[in-house]
Amino acid sequence: MGARITTLSVLLLTVLLVAACGSNTSSAEKTMNAKFDKIDYLMASMETMNSGFGPQLSNATNQYIALVRRYSGVLGADEARHRLVEKGDQVSDYCLACAATLYDAAKKYE
Repeated sequence: MGARITTLSVLLLTVLLVAACGSNTSSAEKTMNAKFDKIDYLMASMETMNSGFGPQLSNATNQYIALVRRYSGVLGADEARHRLVEKGDQVSDYCLACAATLYDAAKKYE
């Protein structure tokens, strides 16, 4: 678990550094990416064997789906579906109900 958080922290730092190096993304896209980075980090920190028994991961799953819906116009249907399926794959070992919710949300973008 500690290695996963360290890896995610390094990845998040790298993404933020690259984003700060003058990329051509708009401020809206930067805001969107920052929100996704934040919820990704939050969910990654909850991925433990006991997380499926509490409401935290389920609540974060619903927040993630809401974020994808909010930015679906910017992301496009393919990217929205990809993000939801990928997140479902990540949480499936810890919360099957969360994964099912994410997969169901992804079907709306087919």
